[in-house]
Amino acid sequence: MPEIKRFLSPVIVILLIFLTSCNGAADSPSAQFIDTPELIVPGYVTDEGEAGLIDGRLWLQDYSNYLHAVQLMATVSRDSEYGNDAYRPELYPDEMIRRAEQWLTLVRYTDFIFNDDGRFVPWIGEQAEGHFLSSDIDLSVFPHLVYAYHIHHRSGRFDFDETLYNRLNREATNYLVTPGQYLINEHFADGRFVNNDGNADHRSMSYGLGGIHGNAYSWIVWGKPGGEDTMGVIEEAVLEHWMGHGIAEMVQIYRNLAEAMDNAWLEDQSIYDFGDGTTWQLDAIGAMLRGKKAMYDFLYMFGDDGDRETSLQLFERAAAMLESVIPLARSWGLPDMIEFTENGALAASESVDLYNWYQFLNHLGGGYGFDREREGMPMYITEKREDLFDAFGELSDKALKGALQYHLNDEGLLFTTVDFSDGSPSDQRLSVSTAGMFITMAANNYRKGSAFERASDWDRVDSEVADRSRALYDLKFSLMERLDAVVSMPEDDSVSNL
Repeated sequence: MPEIKRFLSPVIVILLIFLTSCNGAADSPSAQFIDTPELIVPGYVTDEGEAGLIDGRLWLQDYSNYLHAVQLMATVSRDSEYGNDAYRPELYPDEMIRRAEQWLTLVRYTDFIFNDDGRFVPWIGEQAEGHFLSSDIDLSVFPHLVYAYHIHHRSGRFDFDETLYNRLNREATNYLVTPGQYLINEHFADGRFVNNDGNADHRSMSYGLGGIHGNAYSWIVWGKPGGEDTMGVIEEAVLEHWMGHGIAEMVQIYRNLAEAMDNAWLEDQSIYDFGDGTTWQLDAIGAMLRGKKAMYDFLYMFGDDGDRETSLQLFERAAAMLESVIPLARSWGLPDMIEFTENGALAASESVDLYNWYQFLNHLGGGYGFDREREGMPMYITEKREDLFDAFGELSDKALKGALQYHLNDEGLLFTTVDFSDGSPSDQRLSVSTAGMFITMAANNYRKGSAFERASDWDRVDSEVADRSRALYDLKFSLMERLDAVVSMPEDDSVSNL
């Protein structure tokens, strides 16, 4: 494996001292202890470029979002984008290969450290006896955790290297399929996704629905025209074994969910009330929109006529949710909490958590997002609501131009939170998850509108568009360099100790 930029030794010493000094008691008397992780992804980067921890812990969320950033840097370094002659031609194909191999290493270690048959623990702490795993589960991590399938979906971009292509399609299987299995087996009951306490609310319903969208998409790719050469080469029984739930079972799960969701829908407010009111977290709104996309596509493709009617209704309500939220967006983002009323969406918090803002945008346009329509799927936006493409394109342009204007400090690095009233920064740390999700979202969404263009087309667009696009590329590479400097990769590519 090519050499990967390693963690600077003084920084790793500081980080381990910090971990050891945070000797809080384990959250369970029977805490599960593990060896010191060989892969360390911190929570934020200090102004001096050193690693910092959030609450003295290592967080799955940060591992997942660094992994996404690596994934996007791999797949978008192709010769039409980052690796184009107009930008950095030396990246193609060497950087694609290096980053893809790094991604495979990250998946193996993250899977080993955090995953217990799909029950991904949210953090690792430290006390006198050593590192211990959280006994709780954070459902909010799952919708983007499972988004790791996207490099598998884009594996065709690596067909110049047959060995790497095959590895991308095979090695991450456990990491990709077990989270969805766990959510269905352990958090789905009576037509609802439930929290750890067995109760449902807007968070559990959104995170659960969003968290199984990768498993649903595997079946959709298997069944749609054009999938014959990818997922379609797998026999149905084999795919059912890996997914844990077959087509008929998934249809029934979605039918049960549809009934519970129908009972909770409030037409005048354009939102669901699952027993906790009509004020929703922004990331949950995004997860619901992505999860519903998989849900209504699946029912349309594999259900009966009644399921197709349900599918259309689910889409229409998803569109109503999105249309309610879009007018509230400012150039610097959407508030972290939104109240849905009969007069539209209102801000229910004073801050914009940039990580959640970027999550929301990537749920709409990243991978199997809200706007993805292909042959064999229901083409609801294309055939019934084409205006939503324009609305999302305008929102993406506003968001990315706003990020360049409002989200950067004097060194050109992202803030963590800004004030919703005026976009002023309220937390100026560079969060690993915020930076990772920005790199991911920006790579996926920058061509949804007209304000940005890929490098291969810079000679055919206005200079203002080309210059703005170059600045966006530069920002992603600057952020990635900062993240690479504080992530401790394993000393070698051997996984014999796993």
